[in-house]
Amino acid sequence: MHESVTIQDVYEALKRVEEKMVTREDIEALIDSVEILSNPKTMEALRKSEEDIKAGRVKEVTSVDDLLAEL
Repeated sequence: MHESVTIQDVYEALKRVEEKMVTREDIEALIDSVEILSNPKTMEALRKSEEDIKAGRVKEVTSVDDLLAEL
């Protein structure tokens, strides 16, 4: 004999599947990360930026207008 399945059972099963699914945004973020990590020039720029931050060679800008005024 077959076990009966309710709409609630189906709903709960679908919710479990949905919780484990990878979203389009997750995949796009992963692709962006791979592109950044595989670009030597970008990685070098990030390393230099981190050094600048650690050495205090940064300016705090609170608005776009402030940034444009600095340029």
